[in-house]
Amino acid sequence: MVVIGPMHGEMVVMYLFTRFRFNWDELDFSIFSTYNMVTSLIGTGISVGLFSHLLKIDDAIVGLISSMSKVLSSFVYTFAKTPLVFYLGSIVEIFNGTSFIAMRSIASKLVPTEELGKVNSLFGVCEALMPLVYGPMYSATYAATMETMPGAFLLLGGGLTVPAVIIFGWMYIQHRRDAKELRTNSDPEKAPNDEKTQNGTAVQPEQLQTNSILGSQFLGIENAAFEMEKYKL
Repeated sequence: MVVIGPMHGEMVVMYLFTRFRFNWDELDFSIFSTYNMVTSLIGTGISVGLFSHLLKIDDAIVGLISSMSKVLSSFVYTFAKTPLVFYLGSIVEIFNGTSFIAMRSIASKLVPTEELGKVNSLFGVCEALMPLVYGPMYSATYAATMETMPGAFLLLGGGLTVPAVIIFGWMYIQHRRDAKELRTNSDPEKAPNDEKTQNGTAVQPEQLQTNSILGSQFLGIENAAFEMEKYKL
């Protein structure tokens, strides 16, 4: 999957990259990893709490923002020359963790309730297979570009996330189009209860009562009000 795959691949070689470029040891990398997880947690909270619940932003837009955050951060990580700039990459990538939530949310709305178990099982199988595919791919990329451009595997992750950006954008456009068609094809609202229409013209209740009495005479239908008037005469 284009969303979760790059994350598994980068985990394989990220420590080797930081040790090669910044001469980090295990302690330095563990501090960065903790900082990266904290920023990702904050970004997820902002996306879910602010974007989704308060602002009611479409799930596809949330996923689009998340994927764009990943693409932009790949350039920051790749061309970072100092640890400070490398740390700033986590700020740029702050919304990356929301793409998984948006993806599952969209999938849960597209399938019937009884099919949710199958969909979640499919997601689980795909996520389990991702390290088998992306791990060797990223390792081979890093080994081939370590002397020339060590951060090439990060650009690879950004490039592999571009299809996710396109998919989320297409889903948002399609959702807007379907919502517009639904509003267009919906039944028009009925007229108010105190008015009724006849041949496209609004008719008042008094006119309806008169027409009903006259119609009952021609049709031979007895009208209680009319009979009362006869008896009075």
